[in-house]
Amino acid sequence: MNNDISQGVGVDRRTALKLGAGMAVSAWMLDAKALGAYADGTGLSRGGEPFVRDDIGRLGRVLVHSLTEDEYAVDRTSSGLIPHLDSEPGARVRQHAELLGLLRRAGAEPVELADALAGAVEEARRRGFWRTWLSAAHPRLSGEADTVTAATLLGRDRDRQYLLDQDGAYLHLFDDTGSTTWTRDASFMTPKGLVVCNARSHRRLRENMTLRFALMHSPLLADFPVVFDAVAEGVILEGGDAQMVDENTLFLGYGQRSDPRAAPMLARRLEMDVLAVRINKADFLRRVPSGIGPAVIDLRVLFLHLDTFFTHVNHQHALAVPWLLEAEHAGNDPLSRYIRGARSQLAIEAEDAEKALGFLKELGKVSLFRAGSGEREDLGDMKLLDYVRAKGYKVTYTGGREPDDSQEGFRAFMAETLGEQRRQASNVVATAPGEVIAYAGSPRTKEALERDGVRVSTFEARELWAGHGGPHCLTMPLERG
Repeated sequence: MNNDISQGVGVDRRTALKLGAGMAVSAWMLDAKALGAYADGTGLSRGGEPFVRDDIGRLGRVLVHSLTEDEYAVDRTSSGLIPHLDSEPGARVRQHAELLGLLRRAGAEPVELADALAGAVEEARRRGFWRTWLSAAHPRLSGEADTVTAATLLGRDRDRQYLLDQDGAYLHLFDDTGSTTWTRDASFMTPKGLVVCNARSHRRLRENMTLRFALMHSPLLADFPVVFDAVAEGVILEGGDAQMVDENTLFLGYGQRSDPRAAPMLARRLEMDVLAVRINKADFLRRVPSGIGPAVIDLRVLFLHLDTFFTHVNHQHALAVPWLLEAEHAGNDPLSRYIRGARSQLAIEAEDAEKALGFLKELGKVSLFRAGSGEREDLGDMKLLDYVRAKGYKVTYTGGREPDDSQEGFRAFMAETLGEQRRQASNVVATAPGEVIAYAGSPRTKEALERDGVRVSTFEARELWAGHGGPHCLTMPLERG
């Protein structure tokens, strides 16, 4: 999640990742035999046990990236003029720290990405390729390998922030890495090992490179093999779209931040059934901004990843946005009704409104790709909640109110449910079956979950939800019990 919405048998993890280690950096010391084994997708697990079985098991080690007040807020891809103009860095730091406190109280063990990266830097120095990696990844820092640290790579080195060049103008050495805090987007854990992702956003490419470097060389992450590398496979994939249902099933959102081609690839590599959930219609994704109107941009904020509108809270129990994920309501949901009226009465362009209506009508449609073969099973017009209910799921609705085709139902959705959805009410992380961490500020959703038997711990997160992500995005489980 981020602020940019425009867009082996015998093989060890380090060898496997060389191909996807970051563009030119990945070329050194490739071993064809090892890469062939990596391509088989065989991963190791802890004593034969899966690292995770689902998205709700008791949380053990979890990869996080705590924020500091030293975060750099300048990026080459940004058109903004004033750093931090729309945020309060100190509040973000405090809010993220509250999340870590809740994780620890739930029995989880946070693993800081910054610590993992520091270990990787030391390991690279010890093995003699640190200068080579740094030169390729950060050319402007290549002559300072002896003094560059993990803090430098993360933009926290104050001695290299807001510098002036010899002509007295600003000198840009590295980019904002604040969105690294959404650790789920950069990778996700499966029963056999990690899937390393490949962000659609240009501004997150260096984050992927940094994480991959940490995975290759950090002693803190040495226990976790990589079973799929989206860069090596040439496909855009973000972890906010992935949810482990059980050892044999993965849900994967697609069409907006993850390529639809990823679903059959993962079904083959992971030997799991993959239920592909349409977010936006696309044949493939690429990193080229497309012309979209403001109404569609707003929808893309609300439904950025799968976990922004659907998460697991217990065995066969999901939290989901109402109306939009059920076929019977397609085209007659409150948002569609609003857009049809606003098209003629407000400043929404007719073409933009039609695109928005098409987006909503298709949102949540599902297809199933079979384990091993990757063959597609057509599920007709079934949407996500239709599918899970057929599997015996219980559903709690964001906003706490079931679809109600009345004037009052329309008003409640527009005035209450949408606000909680925007505050990432659907985006929670389970610390154990029936126990979740959520943002404060969505009382109707919290009450509905508790009414349905789920224990909810909340923390204030005004500065975090503004970044279009929730607790699910901020945590990347390495192990679940």
